[in-house]
This record gives sequence, structure tokens and C-alpha cells, in this order.
Amino acid sequence: MFTPIRIALIAASLVTGCGSVTPAGLVAAMRLDPLATPPGDITVAVSVPNTVRLTDGDAQFRLAFTPDDPTRAGSVDTTVPLTLIENATDAPTPPDGDAVYVWGFAPRDAARVAKAQAQITAARSNGLAGDGSVGVSIEGGCTTVPLGDTLPVSTWLKTGPDTGFVQLTRRTDLLTALPAAERSALLSKLTRC
Repeated sequence: MFTPIRIALIAASLVTGCGSVTPAGLVAAMRLDPLATPPGDITVAVSVPNTVRLTDGDAQFRLAFTPDDPTRAGSVDTTVPLTLIENATDAPTPPDGDAVYVWGFAPRDAARVAKAQAQITAARSNGLAGDGSVGVSIEGGCTTVPLGDTLPVSTWLKTGPDTGFVQLTRRTDLLTALPAAERSALLSKLTRC
């Protein structure tokens, strides 16, 4: 069983609060089959204040599967960097004062995710029960000015070449929403440019 996609914004894989998930985003996340969707069809967009700069590798994609029986082989845990898509023609429109960053997979990293998908599919075909998860985290970035007291973020998900972006989460202030330890971890990753 795979949990619905979790869009995370720090290494600790913060699950975005239910109050900020849009109904359309929840439907899009539930429709995403993390084992059957080609990695090249998955695109993620994040809006942040325009004083935050993100680039290749600042976002990472993780696909994991843990067997219910810890004594059995079959565990998979693959994390790959996401590649920034410059000038994405269908990028969501950011709120005033924000910038949108769109990421996808470089061919080599898409192949690594496809291999992990095949491993998990094979394990499940052989009757191995377990829990799976998929998530996106922000692992770096910089700010052009001191961050201040807020960090509003929105996320979008696109699950195919013929589909548009669906807003997954409403604009949420992460500095208010995060527990103190996770807030400190996030702030330590956002260095000055």
C-alpha cells in the first residue's frame, strides 16, 4: 500500500497540513500511481517568496518501500535530485511577490526511479506486503535578503504530459506551521545568496 503523495519541504519530510491541501490537489495525489506513473510524467512546482532562490538539486524526490516483516528482503529507498525546468510554458502563476520553480527528472535520475518502481512492483508481485511512500523535499536554496518572520509556500503537481498543474497545497507559512526543530533545520538550509 502506498500512502498518498506527500509533498515535503524539508529533509524530515514534513507532511503538509491537511488544512492547506486543496480538494483538487488531494484528488490528483490520490490518482498518482507511484509504481506505474513514468517518472518523466511527474512534475512538481513550488512557489516561494521571490527573495528565495532555488536551483537544480535543491529539491529531491524519494520513493520508498518497507516490508511489513523486517526479516524479509525487499526494502527499497531511492532518493534522487530533481532538475529545474527553466521557462516551463505551463508553470502555475505565482501569487504577487512570489516566484514559481518547476522541477522534473534528468534522464539518469528518471531511470533510477523507474528501477526502484520495478523493484517494488516485483516485491509486491511475489506477495511481499509493506508500506510505501513518495515525497518531495527541499534540501537547499538561498535568500537574497534576510528571510524575515514568514515563508509562504504553495505546491502544485502534474502527473502527465497531457494534464495541467493542479494546486496541491494552498499558500501556507511554513515558519508558523513547522515544529521548532524542523523550522530550525529549514532555516539552516536557506543560506544567504
